[in-house]
Amino acid sequence: MTYPLITVITPFYNSMRFIDAPLNAVLNQTYQNWEYICVDDCSTDGTLEKLREYSAQDPRIKVIARSVNGGSAAAGFNTGIAAATGDYIQLLGHDDELSPDCLEQIAARIAETGAEVVIPDAKIVSTEIDEKAENFTMTGVQEKGRKGDRGVVLSPREAFALSIDWKIHSWACYSADLVRRCPRLDEQLMNGDELWTRVLFLNANKVVFSKGCYVYLRRKGSISNNLNAKSFDVFRVERELLRLLRENRFDRKTVNVCKRDLISRVKMHTFRYLFGKSSMDAAQRDKAHGFLTDGGKLAFRECWFKPEYWFTRLKVRQTARRYEKYLKLQKKLRKKGLVD
Repeated sequence: MTYPLITVITPFYNSMRFIDAPLNAVLNQTYQNWEYICVDDCSTDGTLEKLREYSAQDPRIKVIARSVNGGSAAAGFNTGIAAATGDYIQLLGHDDELSPDCLEQIAARIAETGAEVVIPDAKIVSTEIDEKAENFTMTGVQEKGRKGDRGVVLSPREAFALSIDWKIHSWACYSADLVRRCPRLDEQLMNGDELWTRVLFLNANKVVFSKGCYVYLRRKGSISNNLNAKSFDVFRVERELLRLLRENRFDRKTVNVCKRDLISRVKMHTFRYLFGKSSMDAAQRDKAHGFLTDGGKLAFRECWFKPEYWFTRLKVRQTARRYEKYLKLQKKLRKKGLVD
């Protein structure tokens, strides 16, 4: 039985606070047929020097220093993908980890099934943000009837549909051939990986699951948890997902799942803006407002729901009145079948 060379790729930028976690996670793998490409995106805190120290200890760790900051993790991932020589590619966040058996379990499923996408278990850890938060683990498909079943084999269309509301996660190991025949990550999109991984699902031969675990650690200070204008630029991904759903003739039920997610994001980000805009400067507020306006127009066109209402009314109400109107709006949307 032939086991593949797996390329693990991590982009780093000023990552000294948690640089040891992903590197040690890869070095401690029970599976040894790997290469680890570490891309430094012009760090200024000693990250590059630390990466070179690790590389000197193990030649399988390859360090690439970008000459120009890419402005996003996507730029680092694209750089790493271009340099990858493995049969499969596993992306790993600069503050995330893999369980010691993760690559071994993935390789075994590849050898067993020949699948171009293998999804290990995932553990989401939020204790750094909230000490009382409980860890959440995803195994197999998260839907009634087959929840937690790792033996499920998904077709490309099934995987794409299930990923719309994340009944399957995307911290998967992907065939290098699959990655190269699909478009690169869009480096200008916030959450562009959400679009990219779904395109990979749609173009794979099949999607399977494995034991082993990808550990996603929600950190204080990360872009996804900080309030800044860029964090509101999430609606272009929703627009592209709706386009893909229609181009590939998915049924109305699946399209409506995407619409419900769009409405949910508009509401969530509107509340984030209203309660947190005082922490942004005028330019950041204007930029964030523009992104939300674009999302509102998209939601109005797709779902007959006008989020501009939130700006004109809710911002002058107290929290209790805001919540009361939110409940009434939820009731209307539920009647239209746009929320559960």
